Amino acid sequence: MSDSPEQTVPVRARTKLETHMQTLLLTLVAGLIAWQGVTTLKLIETSARQDERITQLITLTEQLRNDLRDADNQYMTIQDASLYRDQMNGRIDALTSRLSRLENR
Repeated sequence: MSDSPEQTVPVRARTKLETHMQTLLLTLVAGLIAWQGVTTLKLIETSARQDERITQLITLTEQLRNDLRDADNQYMTIQDASLYRDQMNGRIDALTSRLSRLENR
């Protein structure tokens, strides 16, 4: 026995059970990798849909904010409404008195 590089180590023969177990384990690993790939694709699609929904919600929120800003200009303050109501009540009273005068003639 010399220390030459040509020295080979004897290869042990595989049994049928070992070969079948290796095939089964490799099939199982390949199936798990395929399942992980499909799951990842589904998650990517779900994430893209959620990103689109978020974009739509942001756009809708901006529109609502603009609508609220515009609505501030359309409404009266409480003081303005009170003055307007008093003016309308005065007009109604004036018309009521005119009507009463016409009916009394």
